[in-house]
Amino acid sequence: MRKVFNSNERIMKNFISILIVLIVFLSINFAEAQQVFINEIMASNGFTIPDEDGDYSDWIEIFNQEETNIDLGGFGLSDDINDLYKWILPSFSITSKDHLLIFASDKNRTDYIKHWETVIDWGDDWKYKLGTSEPPVNWKNLEFDDQLWLTGPSGFGYGDGDDSTIVPAVNSVYVRKIFSVDNMNDIKMAVLHVDFDDAFVAYINGVEIARENIGTVNIPPAYNQSATNYTEPLIVFGGLPKTYIIQNFQSLLQNGNNVIAIQVHNYGTGSSDLTLIPFLTLGMDVVPPNPHGTNPILVLPNKFLHTNFKLSANGETLVLTNPQNIIADQVTFSNISTDVSYGRQPDGSINWFLFSTATPGDSNTTQGFSGTIMEPAVSLDGGFYSGSVSINITPGTVNDVIHYTLDGSEPVESSPVYSNPIQINSTKVLKAKSFKTGFLPSKTLTNTYFINFSTALTVVSLSTDPKNLFDEDYGIYAMGDSAEPSFPYFGANFWKDWERPAHIELYEPNGDNAFGIDMGIKIFGGWSRGNAQKSFALFARGQYGYNSLIYKLFDELPFTEYESFVLRNSGNDWTSTMLRDAFMTSLVDGIDIDKQNYRPAILFINGEYWGIQNIREKVNEHFIAQHHNVDPDSLDILEYFGQVVNGDSADYMALHSFIENNSMSVPENYEYVKTKMDVDNFIRYFVAQIYFDNRDWPGSNIKYWRKSGTGKWRWILFDTDFGYGIWDSNSFQYNTLEFALEPNGPGWPNPPWSTLFLRKLLLNQSFRNDFINCFADLSNTVFKPSEVINKINSIASKIEPEITRHGQRWNQFDLTQWQQNIQVIRNFANQRIPFMRNHFTQKFGLGSLSAVYISLSDTSKGTVKLNSLLLKTPSWYGNYFNGIPITIIAQPKRGYRFVKWEGTMQSTQDTIIITITGNTVLNAVFELDTGYSIPKVVINEINYNSSLTFNPQDWIEFYNNSDTSVNISGWIFRDSEEIHNYSIPAGTILGPRGFIVLCSDDTLFHPLFPDVTNYIGNFDFGLSGGGELLMLLDQNLNVIDSLTYDDAAPWPEEADGNGPTLALINPDYDNHLPQNWAASNGYGTPGSVNDVFVNVPEDRDLIPDEYSLMQNFPNPFNPVTAIKYSIPKTSFVSLKVYDVLGNEVKTLVEELKNPGTYQVIFEGTGLSSGVYFYRIKAENFINTKKLILLK
Repeated sequence: MRKVFNSNERIMKNFISILIVLIVFLSINFAEAQQVFINEIMASNGFTIPDEDGDYSDWIEIFNQEETNIDLGGFGLSDDINDLYKWILPSFSITSKDHLLIFASDKNRTDYIKHWETVIDWGDDWKYKLGTSEPPVNWKNLEFDDQLWLTGPSGFGYGDGDDSTIVPAVNSVYVRKIFSVDNMNDIKMAVLHVDFDDAFVAYINGVEIARENIGTVNIPPAYNQSATNYTEPLIVFGGLPKTYIIQNFQSLLQNGNNVIAIQVHNYGTGSSDLTLIPFLTLGMDVVPPNPHGTNPILVLPNKFLHTNFKLSANGETLVLTNPQNIIADQVTFSNISTDVSYGRQPDGSINWFLFSTATPGDSNTTQGFSGTIMEPAVSLDGGFYSGSVSINITPGTVNDVIHYTLDGSEPVESSPVYSNPIQINSTKVLKAKSFKTGFLPSKTLTNTYFINFSTALTVVSLSTDPKNLFDEDYGIYAMGDSAEPSFPYFGANFWKDWERPAHIELYEPNGDNAFGIDMGIKIFGGWSRGNAQKSFALFARGQYGYNSLIYKLFDELPFTEYESFVLRNSGNDWTSTMLRDAFMTSLVDGIDIDKQNYRPAILFINGEYWGIQNIREKVNEHFIAQHHNVDPDSLDILEYFGQVVNGDSADYMALHSFIENNSMSVPENYEYVKTKMDVDNFIRYFVAQIYFDNRDWPGSNIKYWRKSGTGKWRWILFDTDFGYGIWDSNSFQYNTLEFALEPNGPGWPNPPWSTLFLRKLLLNQSFRNDFINCFADLSNTVFKPSEVINKINSIASKIEPEITRHGQRWNQFDLTQWQQNIQVIRNFANQRIPFMRNHFTQKFGLGSLSAVYISLSDTSKGTVKLNSLLLKTPSWYGNYFNGIPITIIAQPKRGYRFVKWEGTMQSTQDTIIITITGNTVLNAVFELDTGYSIPKVVINEINYNSSLTFNPQDWIEFYNNSDTSVNISGWIFRDSEEIHNYSIPAGTILGPRGFIVLCSDDTLFHPLFPDVTNYIGNFDFGLSGGGELLMLLDQNLNVIDSLTYDDAAPWPEEADGNGPTLALINPDYDNHLPQNWAASNGYGTPGSVNDVFVNVPEDRDLIPDEYSLMQNFPNPFNPVTAIKYSIPKTSFVSLKVYDVLGNEVKTLVEELKNPGTYQVIFEGTGLSSGVYFYRIKAENFINTKKLILLK
């Protein structure tokens, strides 16, 4: 026994010895791991610090507590305890007691700029030449000898406060400067900053690197070429120079000497000023000897490290692991508010606090807090009250101290302390916030109380600290100390791109509080900024707590989410009607022109009545993305002459060059142009602007866009209020057609570049006929005087009750004057068309007008399309130009066929092209097609939101579920927007049991599916990532198939951005029903059988046994409800909605349908609350049910 004991003892001693060594080893490594700490984090960065892209990403701060430098290369940073090396830091030496800021942005970047050096600064000497003649061709190259050029410091100009070298009034100046680079390997980024007036082009070593407001990229402007538009310098008015990231700088720069050359151009020699102040700054990964740093006026795009993950504002665990696989530090955090950080204090200690003033990249020396207290509550919500109200405020937790304000400012600890009920006798904004020692204050509670105020309009309450608006140094509404003395007061605060925080409440006309949200506000607009009442742009941003506004701002639109919107003062129309632009753009509803929606509203600022301000959509990348279901980051948006708002201008400038230098009378050239721009959209846009007599255009107020890559250029209609008789009550006579075709117009409003497209395209006979017919179509419909008068009366009646109060607020006009201004619009509407017809006749040598009368034998059997117009009434007439061909198409409804045309001409062809010579009468005759069967072409697969790693863009697959070929030429694919149409090319035959794929971008689709050949495209709109209605229509606009998919259950959610597609499990199944769809196994099977295909079970009931009409759901509803019905055999179905008096409200279905179960959506927007009925008629089956709209 003793022997055994001794053996066990030795084993135990050895074990203890090993254990001690292990503990010592782990202790040493643990100690080493503690040298570096996660020192501060921010999981919701609203506006604390931007990254180099201008994004406010989450961030992490690392702190080196040691006395020596530490190389962080190989350290892992992760938010997943099971994947410690989710992101690996690059080799980087963090010095003793220093901090490293890392953005947790999911951008996965490991380059880092340690030092910025401005190598060319304001005041440096340059060589320069006055632009009195062309310089030598090689003037911008390094080898050029500039000894004979003049020498002077920047800036260059006519003698303003920002000019050091004063030059005479020339149209251009050429400058160049040599600079040296020691080691190209040290340079990670190059940035040019320029303050200029009015245009410039910059070069490095002879290669163009930046330009603004002049000419075509890579074509040097002539010495006497003027800037495209007038531009003001920025620095002299307290602004900052513009920033230009130099692309591909590695191929431009060389070790040793380099040269930067710039030509600055004025807006003509008559312009009052010229400015050029350039800066060149290099980003380096080493600090050079004797560094000078940067000019403090420069905003540099700091290049940071970025992880491949984001932080969760709701809380998670963050882990830092050293290269030896030992956890150096970790922190677990819970929910953290926006712009509040969580960090150690002092740095590297075990004590964690919340910081309202974060210190990214620096020591945590600001006040730390133990937590956040709850928001207080009020006894009475904001709203409209007929007399004084008394407000009780209750703290969220015991011992909280409540401070409040009534002037719009944020409550602080010096604000009044709440102790007794607050009596409110006039309209006020109450803001209340709770405070407690050692804790962060609560969120601010904001309520507006409208006392003895009533209106039929929407009311917006904007509240903010008064200094944000009216302080002379800080306020965005104020003149400031740099304003010019005359209107529109250039240089004033309201001309600066300043943003301030505000709280926005919206109250519906019935008094309901729709929302209250913190947003950013800027002064918005151009010349109208000088008005006493200014426009606002409002932005939802993470820094204010919300990345978007979730609300249906406009009843006419389906959208419920907005990144921004505008409160507009009516622009140039401010002194006239307060509705001109909204009225004018509303005339083109439904004719495929991008335009802003409109909602009149009353604005209060900090409880003070501010009058009528129109709620409008904001024209930007989000506006386009929303209306066309495209990615806002994949758009090229331009304004003026190729000036980039978003994306780039290369494709447009190439198109401009092609049109300028090629004859459009050559059919091949015109066909090429049609592949690059939406010609129909362009025609409608120009015809509308000409009709409006908008003479603040086309050289101004012009924006156009395309989907990057394969999209066609489209034009956006906005800011039209310069037209429709605003300055001259007789301007309905003006020949705006000639104005829009002027080849040598001034820089404003119709310079040559702005009229070039229309001038050149009209040389093509096909385009000319389409242009003339578009005017005729619109003048017979939406521009018809009676239609226009009804529109103006409808819009004016909504704001007329508010005009007296509004006019008194701004001393603009009284009710009588306003009514006179409205009458000017009516007069314009009544008299404009005859003058325009005369202008067209004179310009194009047209004959007289003739009337075209169209009648339909039975509107339930078919419709007629005349040029762009779809005629659905029993009879119609309009006036058209003799000698110009018009196209008339008879379109039978499903189950019917076209028989013949009767009248002035007889034909059995459904499509006829007539060159009219006199009054023309036509009657379309349709009859029942007893042999008709609905083509069994079904929507079979949908790719609506690709993954980031496999992105062919959107595509949809159709399947011919029959044994006969189907000619789908001219069929239309459409989404929920009627203007989003893709016409399937001529000659497209879908064979028996065949597939065809329709792509939105075949240049991305084909490389990812190289074996798929049965595809066509491209459609120029996207499929909604949130689900929407999709339709396949035949050439007569009859619905062949349709469905509404969704990105949420019961639809397969895996198809939403994760790679799989929505795939129909069997084409015999009802594709309206989500249970008949599955997520594909891979990235989909375009052009072939779905990989989730299942055979039809014998007991599966595909065809209903009987007719039925189901109860709508939801019921009551607001504003949308779904109605399902079933038919057991092919039947003509009529489904209509009626009010309680039996008046027809809407036709939901009126066509032949195959057997099956169907669902239709009824939207009650624009209808009043109440009881309605829906009735179905199919064969001998008639059924009626009740639905309730409850708003």
